Amino acid sequence: MRSQDLTTTRRPCRNPLVSAPIVRLTVLRQANRGSGCLSRNPVVMIVCPLISGSSGNATYVESGDARILVDCGGAGAQIENALRAIDVDPSTLTCMLVTHSHDDHIRGLGVMSRRYRLPIFASVGTWDEIIKRDKIGHVDAKNIRVFQSAHVGDVLDFGSIAASFFSTPHDAYDSVGYVLSDGKKRFGMATDFGHVTPGIRSSLLGCDVVLLEANYDVDMLWKGPYPYPLKVRIAGDNGHLSNVDAGDFAVELVKSGTQTVFLGHLSEHNNTQQIAYRTVESAILGAGVALRQDCMVYMTRRYEPSRLIKL
Repeated sequence: MRSQDLTTTRRPCRNPLVSAPIVRLTVLRQANRGSGCLSRNPVVMIVCPLISGSSGNATYVESGDARILVDCGGAGAQIENALRAIDVDPSTLTCMLVTHSHDDHIRGLGVMSRRYRLPIFASVGTWDEIIKRDKIGHVDAKNIRVFQSAHVGDVLDFGSIAASFFSTPHDAYDSVGYVLSDGKKRFGMATDFGHVTPGIRSSLLGCDVVLLEANYDVDMLWKGPYPYPLKVRIAGDNGHLSNVDAGDFAVELVKSGTQTVFLGHLSEHNNTQQIAYRTVESAILGAGVALRQDCMVYMTRRYEPSRLIKL
């Protein structure tokens, strides 16, 4: 297994964000992808969705000396307050990972990176979109960390946690999901994807905890006030996952050994917590799974931290 290799390259761009060289990260290639992790640290792994929904998304993951924020889609103060609500000092964060470039996933990235000198890890396409549209303001070049999403099998090594990534079908260029592991337990998350691909399936099956999108109720979407083209986009293969599709995939996850499923990224206008939960619950019970015995399903909260899980 080769050591971490950091190289710098300069890309032509007029945006002040990239006036300095971009640090391009060549990640560690994993010899055996079974565990999804390089860490040997046996400490407890903590997972907590801080905010989740069409209005903003951020999830906290901790193990040992690694404290990671996956997405930062709220205002800086909102993210700081959410972290403090679960007794985490924002200044102790290790880094931030980004799934894609939509505002509800990156709104607070720049503020948090500047305030706490945090590296931001994202795919090449995601960084291209962020830079091109100048979405987060200035970020120090040393904190711009870029990986190739096509390099399936690579992981990002953060000491006590390693993160693998996989492509997701969404209308944001080069969007990804993540699996984070401390070597014993695995947490997977996939939101903002229109359908379950083989890559998503192989990455998330067997994870102990999964944060899964349940974005919209089909009837509410098609009977709701959104313009028709927007409805088509949401329901398309590169849009969002419906409650029904989330239920079907949740059954697969539970049968593969997943013990906890968070339902997240609910639409504010085309879904409710009650409808999403009932739809997924019905699918799980219909498959003969004993809910609350074989698995737990939790709803995420839109504006405040959800249940904190210790693995």
